[in-house]
Amino acid sequence: MAAITVLSAADIEKVFTVADALDAVEDAYRQKAEGQGVAWPMVYAAFEPGVADMDIRSGELAGSGLFGLKLTAWFSQNPAQSLPEIFGTTLICDNGTGAPLALLNASAITGLRTGAAAALGAKWLARKDATNLLVAGSGHMSTYMVAATLVACPKISHVEVWDPCKEEAPEARVELMREQVAGLLKAAGVERTYEIVAVGDGEKAAGKADVIITITPATTPIIKQAWVRPGTHISCVGADMEGKQEIESGLAASARLYVDDRAQSVSSGELEVPTKEGAISAADIVAELGEVIAGKAAGRTSDDEITVFDTSGIAVQDLASSKLAYERAVEAGLGTVAVL
Repeated sequence: MAAITVLSAADIEKVFTVADALDAVEDAYRQKAEGQGVAWPMVYAAFEPGVADMDIRSGELAGSGLFGLKLTAWFSQNPAQSLPEIFGTTLICDNGTGAPLALLNASAITGLRTGAAAALGAKWLARKDATNLLVAGSGHMSTYMVAATLVACPKISHVEVWDPCKEEAPEARVELMREQVAGLLKAAGVERTYEIVAVGDGEKAAGKADVIITITPATTPIIKQAWVRPGTHISCVGADMEGKQEIESGLAASARLYVDDRAQSVSSGELEVPTKEGAISAADIVAELGEVIAGKAAGRTSDDEITVFDTSGIAVQDLASSKLAYERAVEAGLGTVAVL
């Protein structure tokens, strides 16, 4: 028999913060670079193309003593039944025995770990004097991009949020975001001075940004090469399936390229389309971000370089985050234990 701890979103929110996510994801990237972590190939299936699908991202973190997976299911018709469009579930197991350790509601972790990944790209690759952040995309996930970057990059103080799908600035969304970001920082015990503003002109905003984070489902590039000035860092987050692309291929070709996983980036990440078009090749990828963190590869080498970090999402992010949340929850006496 084996005992497994089941953790709800409410349980996780009590013990896991944006600062925790940054620590966990940074450690996961480092382990991957040092050969103690591996992201296995993604499994994807469409039950009905464009209507319902699922993907499984799995891997191992030997340095943390576990392996596991995250299953994400998207059913677009769910809101009509008063159900969320997306369900996410993470399973972590002991890599010495195979015993299941915990089953977690992935929604409480995914936003935090995704924001952490984007922010770590800025921490390790942006100019040290970067102060202005543009978030392209104003959906639910954009809140985590802002909060994580404010924690990871203390000099960032001005944040602009742009919705590429609308001509007007997303004022109502940003008003809510201010409250949500403040809550995430408070939960992490982080005090910062910053401002978040809504903008309607993406070209103008991109032209003055030091850091750009893209978090959209775009299949047509939303950030043009001509908009971006030398020295800008871009963390691309939204392209997580074949055919998605947020920055122009020419922009990718002109930049110093970093990824969270080489194979996934050119098969289903931001660099997939530029690679298929011949604008770049896999050989143009300088390094995985974990290699920079581990001191195995160089990051930015001049203030004039444009750097791009493609994070299409890999299991080690979820495994490291889930393990930390699980350990904290056990210490706090949270969760439900089931005997299998």
